[in-house]
Amino acid sequence: MIELIRLNGEPLYVSYLQILTIERIPETKVKLTTGDYYIVKNSLEDIEAQIEKFLSRVFTSKGLTVSDRVD
Repeated sequence: MIELIRLNGEPLYVSYLQILTIERIPETKVKLTTGDYYIVKNSLEDIEAQIEKFLSRVFTSKGLTVSDRVD
């Protein structure tokens, strides 16, 4: 799960797998696979960093490294 901060300051937690698109309009608009979208305070870079951190934790907890390939 990643944390998005709505414009009113409330946190919103979503699965990164549900994110379909992210737009800068100049705020950040996150559209989910459900068709819902949220305007959030997070930058695109912050969202990307949270996804990378989450995936890193998943892979390292399974004994894999980011450089390992699964064919």
